[in-house]
Amino acid sequence: MGLLNICMTKDTLKQLSKDALEELGRTKGIELDKRYNKTKLVNQIAAVFKKEEKEVVYHEADTNKDGVVSEKEAAEFAERQRRRRLGYC
Repeated sequence: MGLLNICMTKDTLKQLSKDALEELGRTKGIELDKRYNKTKLVNQIAAVFKKEEKEVVYHEADTNKDGVVSEKEAAEFAERQRRRRLGYC
């Protein structure tokens, strides 16, 4: 089963079976124990997605790719995100 995991929210993850969650976990490099309840499995996978999202945001904000996000870069990134949410770009 091929799972698109571009934007998986907790609500989306809750709709998956334990088997599908286990498979998704393997694609992310973690092994889930299906003996746990579904809520615990969803929380474990959601934590992985949240970590990946933070890494993407950091790399998008670091415009000059020096490994450091300056206050100016952070402010510009926040403004771009705000404009996207409002539908300006």
